[in-house]
Amino acid sequence: MPTVSARDALRYAMSDEMLKLYGVLIGSWVVAFFAQFVLQTSFQPIVTFGAGVLLLASAVTLLSGGVAIAYKLLAES
Repeated sequence: MPTVSARDALRYAMSDEMLKLYGVLIGSWVVAFFAQFVLQTSFQPIVTFGAGVLLLASAVTLLSGGVAIAYKLLAES
């Protein structure tokens, strides 16, 4: 197994493609946090429903972002 230098590992981790995937993960986490806050503080049914849908969509996005990062790592190894 070849040895990878720390510089090469950091260059790969901070490449444009990986930064986009990190952005998807962070963005979906922020949306999920916001949706949970709305779910806990809202008393209107339509707002609660919208926050639930938003929470579900952000969970799917978070999962797919994680799968995309894993796929990219495995495909390029």
